[in-house]
Amino acid sequence: MGDLVRFTKLRSAMDPGFWAKLAELKLDKFKLDDEIKIPLWASYNLDNHSDEKGHPLMFDCTSFNEGLGTTSHRLAVACSGFLINTNTYEAFRGLQPENFIDQTSQLLLESIKDGSALREPCRLAFFILLSFADLKRYRFHYWAAYPTFFNLPELYHKSDPLCARTQLSHQQLEQLNNGFISLDEKQKAFFTVLISAKGQLHVCNLTDGVNLMEKNTKEVKNAEQGTGEIYFGFYDPCSSPEPGWPLRNLLCLLFWHCPKSSFNSIIKIIAMRGPEAKDAIIFTIQTKDYDKPNAIRQKIFEGRFVGWERSQGGKMGPNITDLSDSLDVIKLSERAVNLNLKLMKWRLVPGLDLEKIEKTRCLLLGAGTLGCSVARVLLGWGVRKLTLVDSSTVSQSNPVRQSLYTHADAVQRKYKAEAAKEALLQIHPSLDVESVILHIPMPGHVVGPSMMESTNSAIRQLEELVARHDVIFLLLDSREARWLPTLLSAANGKLAINAALGFDSYTVQRHGTRNSAKPDSPDLMMQNPAGPDLGCYFCNDITQPGNSQADRTLDQQCTVSRPGLAQVAGGLAVELMVSLTQHPEYADARALMANNQGEPCLDSKIGTVGLLGGVPHTIRGSLWGYETRLTVTHRFPACTACSTPLIEEYHKRGVDFILDACNEPNYLEHLTGLDDLLKRPDLDELCYALDSSSEDEDGDGINKVE
Repeated sequence: MGDLVRFTKLRSAMDPGFWAKLAELKLDKFKLDDEIKIPLWASYNLDNHSDEKGHPLMFDCTSFNEGLGTTSHRLAVACSGFLINTNTYEAFRGLQPENFIDQTSQLLLESIKDGSALREPCRLAFFILLSFADLKRYRFHYWAAYPTFFNLPELYHKSDPLCARTQLSHQQLEQLNNGFISLDEKQKAFFTVLISAKGQLHVCNLTDGVNLMEKNTKEVKNAEQGTGEIYFGFYDPCSSPEPGWPLRNLLCLLFWHCPKSSFNSIIKIIAMRGPEAKDAIIFTIQTKDYDKPNAIRQKIFEGRFVGWERSQGGKMGPNITDLSDSLDVIKLSERAVNLNLKLMKWRLVPGLDLEKIEKTRCLLLGAGTLGCSVARVLLGWGVRKLTLVDSSTVSQSNPVRQSLYTHADAVQRKYKAEAAKEALLQIHPSLDVESVILHIPMPGHVVGPSMMESTNSAIRQLEELVARHDVIFLLLDSREARWLPTLLSAANGKLAINAALGFDSYTVQRHGTRNSAKPDSPDLMMQNPAGPDLGCYFCNDITQPGNSQADRTLDQQCTVSRPGLAQVAGGLAVELMVSLTQHPEYADARALMANNQGEPCLDSKIGTVGLLGGVPHTIRGSLWGYETRLTVTHRFPACTACSTPLIEEYHKRGVDFILDACNEPNYLEHLTGLDDLLKRPDLDELCYALDSSSEDEDGDGINKVE
């Protein structure tokens, strides 16, 4: 007998794209499922550019593709296996390697026994990848195994390994080369080489070789081949004098399917070591002479496996890939934002439509205390498109109350919209954020001849902004500043979210929809009215908005409110918007109201609860008693901001209508019929039915007088 056959172990190489794809799939698809076996493809490169140890098994982002034909591995020597990704580092470290490889490698045993490894030899080139993806730090712990049967019989070299170019003719080398390249993509890992008595070399699949080996060699004759030699070939990624690890599984397959011809017989092997046949190595191997080969065969397949890869340090253990420094920091930030949101989907709200939230285009009118708070919460929900509109500059009093500004912004007198944009990009670099410096025309604020051109431009710009956004947040510093955005939102069918502050009270409200609004009076007794029947911020008023800044002291010009109030109201405004995006009826959703005990209720017969619960119309809160009330304001047919006559007049006259509203006292009251309504004898009863409360505004937004 010759020297004992030893096998060179395999190595793996991970392209960073593999881990990026795993991170994406973990968040979007696999979530908390750590029991599934994720099918993978990997491959050995078919080139001569290897290191001193040969070719490693390559994994990349296409390894997760279902079909081999859609991966980069179709162009190389394909191998198949699977990945198990644990949810915690403790679970990763807690797996017993010996037990794990024995349990998970049963697929290899089954593929040999049922013949699928014969039909698709890539199954014989089997691997397992165990991993833990730390998506917060972008560190990936992994351990690869190339399972093979532990109890191999004693194998010996019948002769020294020989170079194929010294044993095969030039013609045979060319035939070997062409035959190997022409093999199906799933057949290149293991195959058969037949050399006829006339010296013709033919490369065929593994099944053909096993079938021929099962027969008596003397019977393998035909006109072309005559009596020939059978070689079993495999792609050997190793460059050592000894054969590579894949040969172990090839021999085991032969021991199972043709034991009489494998035990105590010479087995000829051709190991392809690159794309050129001249680099191939020929091994001649024979088992020890066993008296009871069947017993040895039974022992081989009893189910014990080995094959764990050594770490990069040469020890028996896992590897760590740290991509936090190599990844694009902006892309890393995006994934981190998505991680926080997708964690909600894994267990708490599996049906959460994060894509709908992300694509919602938000227009923030006002970049003061409320505007800063709303912007920050929108970032937390993954909203990617924001536009901030404001005309004022950062003052010295702003930074302590408005979270997006610094003392340096105040010293430089930066415009709030621009300073807020810079701050948001510092927080979320890939955010699509726009800043607009704009003074909004307001009723009661006369537009003189010198202001006509700039006012016309401002109106056109605001119209364009409202038209290309989905949600309009009204976070302005005066009641009249909210009039034009309210009108434009109603006329364009946009969802408007309003937030206003008092000293210790706040109001957050969604405006009703006006696409199908009718001029007739709504049913004030309707329980849980739907979007078209809900009022806007001005539906409680019986006069048109006027100049609230005239003849006011400093404390009246600015909102004096408790510092924590804006964060509460801003957060509720965003949560109200998000709840609507997850409601099947969106802005038309019926209003969640409170019952006589102050508990939220929604009539199940006429209302639908959204994915995140019911959606109120108005949220009124007070820090005095730490109470919150859910109320409803019905649509007012004579509203001076959203009623049908106003919307129709705006569509008819456009800018001229808006200028008349700014310059002519009582113009809106006359147009809506409100002046006739005020002459009605039953006015007291009508007013009693309307909510006459009013709130101060956020005193640090657009049009602020300082």
